Amino acid sequence: MSTSSADQHRDVFHRWVASFNAHDAVGVAALYGQDAWVVHPAHRQPLRGRKPVQDDTRAYMVALPNVSAELNRVVVDQDCAAAQVTVRGVHAGLLVLATGTRPPTGRPLEFTVALFCRFGPEGEIVEEHRYYDVDDIRGQLGDAEHRR
Repeated sequence: MSTSSADQHRDVFHRWVASFNAHDAVGVAALYGQDAWVVHPAHRQPLRGRKPVQDDTRAYMVALPNVSAELNRVVVDQDCAAAQVTVRGVHAGLLVLATGTRPPTGRPLEFTVALFCRFGPEGEIVEEHRYYDVDDIRGQLGDAEHRR
């Protein structure tokens, strides 16, 4: 793998965070291939294509209107890369979790997301597996059985 490919993959994550922090769901979705698929803890079925990625990103921006992301680290190997991202915001809108939709609580949230991505020939994300601790989020939102 060339250094330029590794740098391009790292750059995608930097652009992902920059677009996310600008609340630009279209910009985030543009980093994905037209037929990309994303396995995501909040959805029972993978997201398929840019539009569902855009809609999911926008939903987070509605649920956490002051949401921000911080890129902690990126590791690249061949056509794959992993990133660790910290997400912060106040829960002020409907939040979609695999366990259901949560009404606003006004509580601050902070959680870590791991993104494992495979890139296509044009440098776009074609496959992503996203991981975060849903029980931790539920605990931060006030679910007593999930508090740590």
